[in-house]
Amino acid sequence: MATTGTSNHPQQPTDTYTRLAHLLHACAPSREALLDQVYEELLTRESRAYAAGWTDALTEARRARPGRRSS
Repeated sequence: MATTGTSNHPQQPTDTYTRLAHLLHACAPSREALLDQVYEELLTRESRAYAAGWTDALTEARRARPGRRSS
Protein backbone atom coordinates (compact mmCIF):
# COMPACT_ATOMS: atom_id res chain seq x y z
CA MET A 1 0.00 0.00 0.00
CA ALA A 2 2.95 2.19 -0.52
CA THR A 3 1.59 3.73 -3.68
CA THR A 4 -0.30 6.86 -4.52
CA GLY A 5 -2.13 7.91 -7.63
CA THR A 6 -5.43 6.41 -8.68
CA SER A 7 -6.89 5.50 -5.31
CA ASN A 8 -8.72 7.92 -3.06
CA HIS A 9 -6.95 6.70 0.05
CA PRO A 10 -6.38 9.71 2.35
CA GLN A 11 -3.19 8.46 3.97
CA GLN A 12 0.25 9.06 2.53
CA PRO A 13 2.71 6.16 2.12
CA THR A 14 4.88 7.47 4.96
CA ASP A 15 1.95 6.99 7.35
CA THR A 16 2.13 3.25 6.74
CA TYR A 17 5.85 3.11 7.36
CA THR A 18 5.61 5.39 10.39
CA ARG A 19 2.85 3.26 11.94
CA LEU A 20 4.72 0.00 11.36
CA ALA A 21 7.98 1.52 12.65
CA HIS A 22 6.14 2.66 15.77
CA LEU A 23 4.74 -0.83 16.32
CA LEU A 24 8.17 -2.40 15.90
CA HIS A 25 9.91 0.04 18.23
CA ALA A 26 7.22 0.26 20.91
CA CYS A 27 7.38 -1.92 23.97
CA ALA A 28 4.93 -4.74 23.43
CA PRO A 29 3.73 -6.90 26.32
CA SER A 30 4.97 -9.98 24.49
CA ARG A 31 6.39 -11.10 21.18
CA GLU A 32 3.04 -12.63 20.25
CA ALA A 33 1.23 -9.37 20.99
CA LEU A 34 3.65 -7.49 18.75
CA LEU A 35 3.16 -9.98 15.91
CA ASP A 36 -0.61 -9.74 16.33
CA GLN A 37 -0.46 -5.93 16.11
CA VAL A 38 1.76 -5.97 13.02
CA TYR A 39 -0.41 -8.61 11.36
CA GLU A 40 -3.57 -6.61 12.08
CA GLU A 41 -1.98 -3.48 10.62
CA LEU A 42 -0.93 -5.33 7.47
CA LEU A 43 -4.42 -6.83 7.02
CA THR A 44 -5.96 -3.38 7.36
CA ARG A 45 -3.61 -1.96 4.72
CA GLU A 46 -4.18 -4.90 2.39
CA SER A 47 -7.97 -4.56 2.69
CA ARG A 48 -7.83 -0.84 1.91
CA ALA A 49 -5.54 -1.39 -1.08
CA TYR A 50 -7.81 -4.15 -2.39
CA ALA A 51 -10.90 -1.96 -2.05
CA ALA A 52 -9.14 0.95 -3.75
CA GLY A 53 -8.13 -1.32 -6.62
CA TRP A 54 -11.72 -2.45 -7.14
CA THR A 55 -12.93 1.14 -7.04
CA ASP A 56 -10.35 2.10 -9.67
CA ALA A 57 -11.24 -0.87 -11.85
CA LEU A 58 -14.98 -0.11 -11.68
CA THR A 59 -14.39 3.55 -12.51
CA GLU A 60 -12.27 2.58 -15.50
CA ALA A 61 -14.87 0.05 -16.69
CA ARG A 62 -17.61 2.68 -16.50
CA ARG A 63 -15.51 5.08 -18.57
CA ALA A 64 -14.93 2.41 -21.19
CA ARG A 65 -18.64 1.62 -21.72
CA PRO A 66 -19.82 3.27 -24.93
CA GLY A 67 -23.10 5.16 -25.09
CA ARG A 68 -23.35 5.68 -21.37
CA ARG A 69 -23.64 9.11 -19.80
CA SER A 70 -21.60 9.86 -16.72
CA SER A 71 -23.54 10.98 -13.65
